[in-house]
Amino acid sequence: MSKAKQVLCIDPEPSDLRIAALLNRRGIAVDLTEVSSRESLRSALERANWWDLILCDGESVEGLGVQTAILPFRDELDASLVLVKAAESALSVQQGHRLGAADLVVRDEIEHLLMVCERELQSCALRKELRALRRTAGLLDQDPPRSVVLATIHDLSRTARPDDEDAARGESPVADQARVRALIDAGGLTLEFQPIISLSTHEEHRSMFETLVRLKDDTGKLLMPSDFLPVLEAAGWMTKIDLWILRRALATLQEMQEGGAQDAVLFINVATETLNSAETAKALGAFISAARLARGSVVIEVRKSAFTDARAALERFARSLQAKNHGLLIEDAGIDDCAFLAEHRDLITHVKLERAMTQGLVERRIPQEAVNALVQCAQKEGMRVIALAVDNAELLPMLFAAGVDAIQGHFVSMPYQNLMYPSIQRVESKSGPVWQGPERSG
Repeated sequence: MSKAKQVLCIDPEPSDLRIAALLNRRGIAVDLTEVSSRESLRSALERANWWDLILCDGESVEGLGVQTAILPFRDELDASLVLVKAAESALSVQQGHRLGAADLVVRDEIEHLLMVCERELQSCALRKELRALRRTAGLLDQDPPRSVVLATIHDLSRTARPDDEDAARGESPVADQARVRALIDAGGLTLEFQPIISLSTHEEHRSMFETLVRLKDDTGKLLMPSDFLPVLEAAGWMTKIDLWILRRALATLQEMQEGGAQDAVLFINVATETLNSAETAKALGAFISAARLARGSVVIEVRKSAFTDARAALERFARSLQAKNHGLLIEDAGIDDCAFLAEHRDLITHVKLERAMTQGLVERRIPQEAVNALVQCAQKEGMRVIALAVDNAELLPMLFAAGVDAIQGHFVSMPYQNLMYPSIQRVESKSGPVWQGPERSG
């Protein structure tokens, strides 16, 4: 059995939270250490590599000088800082991230707090694993040295701040078209942004996000796409929804770039049904061409079906993207698609590995060699490869070994309504042909 996770609680954990007991019920053994003074905090941080998670009362961050105290140990510290605040506290998510926190959670939202703790403990375990791999002589011995990306959060929202950024998530199914239409008419559509994190070291870093549409119900909670997109598709409304998403996303990106985030890139989904409408496809291209954006800062995601069901429109649309050096991504590439990628090399700039592939890889249903081959095929054609649904630590070394260019998933970052992008922290290691994932303990 693995050792207990070491959690440092700054100023200390309120007794009613019972973090250790609740995490133990989830199968995570935890030891808590409480500190409540500058001296005890400094002493605890001198054992930087001991900690797996740091929880801090939001009101104590500045009072105890937590940000300043952590700074000298930042390079040795694998644990994330999570702030916990009272519901009535004015401390915002943006302030928390400026203070170096990976997340800010309301104390009474216990399930959310436990989820964040579990996520950040997993992130810390991966950081420790990568640090150990770097120190293990001979384990990875192929030159030149490569880097693995780890995450801390940086707020790129600036003035481009989507509405209701603090709205809670929910998953209440919406049953009928009339109800969906009523929610849309009431202004319920909103966007979230999930970071796409580069694993490549040979290129200039860019801050990449996938744009995701959400719908607020009557209580303000956010519905997931599976709760309402099938209704929109059945009603034939996807063309209007895609136009709304694109225009809103382009406006957000333009504000980001005008605010100084010139390296920002948005990935935006467009349905095959939308491309089938010549008028709508033309409008999409016109909006992108007219937007005052940095070249190469938009990537449109389409499914393979668009290459057969809407081929002519897709080709025209792709040419309009190429005029501004923007990209086209195929979002459901499979292990047998090398020939398909070669056939469409003049249109496709990015490839996203389908969810079933990443899940099959970690479950050993899909061979590592098959994924390696697909990635090599895509990169041979000049395409960048992104892995979707990276939701656990075991996947990362497999994808790194395959040469995947970038990753996206809940392990790296949940989607946010404000544009929170993990800044790059690289752990250097020599890369080789085989990189075993972290061992599982029973």
